[in-house]
Amino acid sequence: MKIAITLILYALAFVWGCSRLTGRGSKLQRLWFGCILAWCVYVNICGITETPHFNIATVYTAFFQPAGRVIIEWLGG
Repeated sequence: MKIAITLILYALAFVWGCSRLTGRGSKLQRLWFGCILAWCVYVNICGITETPHFNIATVYTAFFQPAGRVIIEWLGG
């Protein structure tokens, strides 16, 4: 039930937001707006169902943190 309500509210936000985006370049703005809302839906539903999800911290933990450790060891620290 929470997921259905969440999807309905995000759909309403998308329709309302797209109606507010008018003028020159509005198609690209609508695309970005839709992508941001889709990401928000993904993160929100993962939070509701308590499933792991990808975010910015995942990229840091997977790539930059090990690279930093290698560099620190390489420099003798």
